[in-house]
Amino acid sequence: MRIFLVFGYLCFLKHKILASDVNNKNVTESEYKNEFEIFKNENNRKYLRNDDEFRSFKAFEENYKIIEKHNKNFQEGQTSFRLKPNNFADMNTDGYLKGYLRLIKSHTEEGADNIAEIVGSPLMTNVPESLDWRNKGFVTPPHNQQTCGSCYAFSIAESISGQVFKRTGKILNLSEQQIVDCSVSHGNQGCVGGSLRNTLNYLQSTGGLMRADDYKYVSRKGKCQFVSDLSVVNVTSWAILPAHDEQAIQAAVTHIGPVAISINATPKTFQLYSDGIYDDPMCSSASVNHAMLIIGFGKDFWILKNWWGHHWGESGYMRIRKGVNMCGVANYAAYAIV
Repeated sequence: MRIFLVFGYLCFLKHKILASDVNNKNVTESEYKNEFEIFKNENNRKYLRNDDEFRSFKAFEENYKIIEKHNKNFQEGQTSFRLKPNNFADMNTDGYLKGYLRLIKSHTEEGADNIAEIVGSPLMTNVPESLDWRNKGFVTPPHNQQTCGSCYAFSIAESISGQVFKRTGKILNLSEQQIVDCSVSHGNQGCVGGSLRNTLNYLQSTGGLMRADDYKYVSRKGKCQFVSDLSVVNVTSWAILPAHDEQAIQAAVTHIGPVAISINATPKTFQLYSDGIYDDPMCSSASVNHAMLIIGFGKDFWILKNWWGHHWGESGYMRIRKGVNMCGVANYAAYAIV
């Protein structure tokens, strides 16, 4: 009788272990689906066809596995930043690259640039170890460029707004849509993409930039509706900083204000960035495809503002390793002179 009871208990235990394995697998699959539902609700994501939703779910599942693996490495101290299922979590790499990274090459020669005279000047000797323009009051909305490749417009407009704030203490929200619609005359291509250099050339030529309230952002290119009488900022000229010179960028951010930069946003870790100091050795500095704004720095990192909404990064911001030209952050940095 005792042998029978022991045998029965072992059979029960084996069944329980097997059932547990199956349940764990089901729970895992269920968790991905639950996380996908949360993602859809948080990002107001709707899909027109079942096939679209299925493909998006499969991309989400793949990205979620990458996030889990990376964040485990973070917990073990192997990396300095985390990932999360942000608003790009349902996109595969191809959809992300084609949909959001639209920085293009300028149609003008680089020799025509106005090189900023910062290196070797007194400005270089009076630079703090850390600075954050947000702490001084320069806090602007978490803009979302949406499916329009207008990063170039946001970066320059916010850089100008930062200079106005430095001089007046007031935040002036300027029209990115004006740049999207009107700078095609200087080589930009609306929502297909543009460059910082083309944008600066356009603003210097046209002379003014309207308020965002008077020329609202609609995330698509339209007919140019610039009204000179409603211009609130005039761009007299512009300058770029010496390539690959992060000390010059630090001096410019300190003494001039937030600076527009170009960057390589290609890696999956960039797409799914959550928080921490971004430091992916696979992020090449050889080429750039996105524009952001440097609004400050710490001892070993830059603080960048992005245009992908508050769900991406640190509420729309990113910290990235300083001093190693991470992702080409120092390849091309520029600002308008107002």
